[in-house]
Amino acid sequence: MKNVFSRLKILAFIMVIIFASCSRDEGFDENTQSEELQQSNLEEKYFLGKKVKVRKEEDGSYSLGGSDVRLFEEQLSDKPVAISKNPIPGADNQKLVLGGSVRKWPNNTVVYQIQGLSNNVRNELQKSFDEWTSKTSIRFKQRTNESNYVTISSNGQNCNCGVATLGMNGSNGFIRLGSGSTALVIIHEIGHTLGYLHEQNRPDRDQYIIINYQNIINGAANQFGVDQNAQLLTGTFDINSTMMYGSYTFSKNGLPTITDRQGNILPARRAALSNLDIQGTNQAYPGDGGGGPIDPDPSGPCDGVSEWNPNTNYFVGDRVTYQGNLYERDFFNWIFISSCN
Repeated sequence: MKNVFSRLKILAFIMVIIFASCSRDEGFDENTQSEELQQSNLEEKYFLGKKVKVRKEEDGSYSLGGSDVRLFEEQLSDKPVAISKNPIPGADNQKLVLGGSVRKWPNNTVVYQIQGLSNNVRNELQKSFDEWTSKTSIRFKQRTNESNYVTISSNGQNCNCGVATLGMNGSNGFIRLGSGSTALVIIHEIGHTLGYLHEQNRPDRDQYIIINYQNIINGAANQFGVDQNAQLLTGTFDINSTMMYGSYTFSKNGLPTITDRQGNILPARRAALSNLDIQGTNQAYPGDGGGGPIDPDPSGPCDGVSEWNPNTNYFVGDRVTYQGNLYERDFFNWIFISSCN
């Protein structure tokens, strides 16, 4: 009886461990490398006017502190670069080639080419496209001869994971997916391609969540930093965003790295856009909320559009007129749309 009781105790303990592990399984693999690898080959650069740690990858891109965000040399600088929060439309002060250039896709359309994905991952990719196109003004077009496009391919790993470059990057942009990648991960990576950073980096995040730095693996703490220069797409922090880290992301001890202000575990990320994801995307990429981009009115493209005001706080997707031209706000500058005449 003593042996039976001991075995029952061991079995009960194992069941508790399994239950705890399952409750923390968010259905995807974060890019959480070992502590030793996480700290190797990291160098300091400036991105969006802020000092960050990056690692140069074999393909020449830079991983932002070991996360799934990939940057290029022209998006980084060795010295801080002042970023104007309200640049003048059409002016030559938009030299953000260094220090934080993030560009959005014109005409609300992500142009892509696929290389070497399995049928299963292609099916999940189509589900992800459908999620974005059914709820926002974003569209996807397979490349023919366009010069700006993103290459979607395998990362060579057997995981439900991925990495993506930030914003439109000419012909250099990419999304790389594991062989087990599902829409849960792919929808998130598409968000990076659209130019979105992680939600937990918003400057107002401390009003909504708690970062438990004592539970974060060495070398990954900068993934939880606040970015004061981030362009906010919505007025409210979104704990349910597809761009939000999970409660156990980069945990070194099985304890939560992020909780809400009451210490509760965050909702698991879903293979779906939140209401605020949808609202923010349709602000940044203006359209009709699901039917495609809105072209300027040929009878008067500037009718009803206010003149640029240096004292106004503009958001991505806002339109203004300036010196007889129509402009739309990108992440850090203005895009020329058309002449008002």
